[in-house]
Amino acid sequence: MPVRDDEIIQRSMDLVPEIARRMYASFTGHPLAAGRPIGQVKLMGLLYREGRCTVGDAAAGLGVTMPTASEQIDRLVDEGLLVREVNPADRRQVLVDLTPKAREFGREVHELRLRQLCAALDRLDPADRPAFLRSLEALVEALRLDQAELPPLPEGLQPMGGCPAGPRHLS
Repeated sequence: MPVRDDEIIQRSMDLVPEIARRMYASFTGHPLAAGRPIGQVKLMGLLYREGRCTVGDAAAGLGVTMPTASEQIDRLVDEGLLVREVNPADRRQVLVDLTPKAREFGREVHELRLRQLCAALDRLDPADRPAFLRSLEALVEALRLDQAELPPLPEGLQPMGGCPAGPRHLS
């Protein structure tokens, strides 16, 4: 019996926050992440993936304001995890980059993500793997849409009010 779209949507609504929680929890025991605000971890991840950048680029990449990005950068510089340098192409700009210690942290997290994705693919039939990728790409595309671009909810599908009763929502 095929699964109805509303059942897929509801199950997806349950899974997305769990994915985010588990992705974050998987590296919080690392000495460079333990007790660190998620914004700082995300900033180091951005610099690991994108390489050195301006404060403005870091703010845009994280979806935060320039003052918020600057504050996170200041803290990581003070801890010896980031360095600031003048942009040789435009001396008015300051570039930020990871120190070797932070780059190693990024490499370890990147390797962990690769291993997690390999484990996920191992659980799928090889014929289903392209659909997995297409699903992730479709989700990313939809998340990039402005609210005005989103379609209305299908008839019969309504947001739930409050926290539903049940043990799975209490953990």
